[in-house]
Amino acid sequence: MIVQKYGGIAMQNQQNRELVIARIRATISNRQKVLVVVSAMGRKGQHYATDTLLELIPNTTQSVESDLLSACGELISASILSAELKNEGIPATILYGKNAGIITNESYGNADILDVDTTNIMNAFQDYPCIIVPGFQGLSAQANTFTTLGRGGSDLTAVVYGHHLKAEVVEFYKNVPGVMTADPFREESVNLIPTLSYEELQKKINEPVEIIQKRAAKFAALHKVPLHIRSLYEETNGTFVYQ
Repeated sequence: MIVQKYGGIAMQNQQNRELVIARIRATISNRQKVLVVVSAMGRKGQHYATDTLLELIPNTTQSVESDLLSACGELISASILSAELKNEGIPATILYGKNAGIITNESYGNADILDVDTTNIMNAFQDYPCIIVPGFQGLSAQANTFTTLGRGGSDLTAVVYGHHLKAEVVEFYKNVPGVMTADPFREESVNLIPTLSYEELQKKINEPVEIIQKRAAKFAALHKVPLHIRSLYEETNGTFVYQ
């Protein structure tokens, strides 16, 4: 079993989601089971992006209301992808909120994960080869309200599940071939870095180009979760992170 994380660019339109569906289909064929973590669709200015949704409320101070609204973006992505997978004949289901099993404190906007219960996920895998989980969110232990895990928190969701489910690898699908020696959108002479240690990944995160969320990278290093950062668009080897 593996975990796959698809970000806002992967989810932003039907054309890209067709590539996502192809990846999921191939993964089920090769590994039988896949847990898919999705981000909200697109970037600020697009209808269902998190930053766009937050513009709907007058006060963006982190609160119960802002976290509930923020969580909607990933729920929309999960709903659409699940419906499209079923339309393509791929059995899938969505787990969210309490059923997703991520329990946090009440630090809205940047909550800490207190517990992860994978019971419902393991039970769902008995009936479905593909389980979709909205990233970036959890449920507070005391207030029983939606909380969010900080900007880029879907990365943390994926890595946390990778650890607790003992996944073979956590795959991150990007609009670049993998981790590069420089920003490929700004410089012409760049090369793919085929492997990185967790320590080297930590150093790369401090560069202007975001690879994965810092909290996710630290969690992966602490628990030795194997990562694979690769392209959504190209069949390249990408970058493996381990040891």
